Amino acid sequence: MLRRVNFYSICIAFGLSVLLILAGSRYTDNTYYRPSPESHRIIEINIPQQTPTNPDDSSLNIATIMEKTRYKIKIELENYNFTVSSVKKLEDLIMESGGQPLRSIIISTWRSGTTFLGEVLNSVPGNYYHYEPLLNYEIIQIRGSPYSDKALETITKMLKCDYNGMDEYFEYGKTHLHQFSHNTRLWDHCKYRKELCLDANFTSKFCKLFPFQSMKIVRVRLHLIQQLLENKELNIKVVLLIRDPRGVMQSRQHRNFCQPSPDCWKPELLCADMISDYVAASRLIKLYPDRIIVQRYEELALDPNSTVPSLLKFLGISPTTSVEEFLLSHTNVEVSGVSSTFRVSREVPFKWRNVLNYNFVEDIQLVCKEALDLWGYKLVHNATHMISKDFNPLANYTLMQ
Repeated sequence: MLRRVNFYSICIAFGLSVLLILAGSRYTDNTYYRPSPESHRIIEINIPQQTPTNPDDSSLNIATIMEKTRYKIKIELENYNFTVSSVKKLEDLIMESGGQPLRSIIISTWRSGTTFLGEVLNSVPGNYYHYEPLLNYEIIQIRGSPYSDKALETITKMLKCDYNGMDEYFEYGKTHLHQFSHNTRLWDHCKYRKELCLDANFTSKFCKLFPFQSMKIVRVRLHLIQQLLENKELNIKVVLLIRDPRGVMQSRQHRNFCQPSPDCWKPELLCADMISDYVAASRLIKLYPDRIIVQRYEELALDPNSTVPSLLKFLGISPTTSVEEFLLSHTNVEVSGVSSTFRVSREVPFKWRNVLNYNFVEDIQLVCKEALDLWGYKLVHNATHMISKDFNPLANYTLMQ
């Protein structure tokens, strides 16, 4: 009898252990796990940027895809406060219905936080994300001729959902699918049928279904964007995203795409562009005070729960639970990867202080002093000062009056 009781006890204990393991795995799976604000974990797996939202659409015709998308947008925005966007109903923001979408552009440079901010805006339901429309220009900065006219034409056509005649864009995309994959609503269909992303007719029609359009650009300087601001049909709003050049250069180190191009690896060119953007921002904000805003990356990263709602308000977008969930899941854990947007955000802005050699920082400061002063970044005086806990690189700044 004693042996039988022990055997049954062992079986029960084993069963309970299995249940506990299964229950535990449910809450450690990425589908269920939601990090608390205090969590700080380094995750060494490659979590996808966005969870696919559509089932396999490989057998659906284009008309069915369009109809499904219309229905999905309508459901996702069923409780959206359209008065925040200065309209009465969804159709007022949809080109297909004769409306005009809310269009926003992020202007910055490589490794300045545009991927994160772009994904924040893409977490808004009903957003169509024009990711890096000028990828085919490779690693250059467009400051004027000979590239500016064609680049601005491309940007304008895309914001109007007109992909006709954009042969270079589609040709580049054939071998660089990341040109499309960041646009998650489009990629939900193209990942099964790549030819859809290369079809100007489909992408033009599909784009016109969405009430919000966002775009991030890291190859065009701000003064050129005035042409877009003057286009009343576009009615765009612009976010100039600025980052401390020491942080930018630290983030660009060991990036294979950067080193061959002087526009990417020379701090003097980076800071000359920052000065140019400062002058342009001062002028354009006077001309279009409700259409352009400046956001320093450091403030965005340190306090996203305050800065993001403020940016959304400026852009005329009502806060949504999807944005809140994105911030919660992307600012409290770190996932390895050059373009990962999962970061313990409060630790990112000043990482350069602990990883850069002081001599390199001194070299940057030598050619960037004016840019640092204009944008409110304090100088480092020596190696000890650089890593001191009492040193806060941020200071106030004002645009030219």
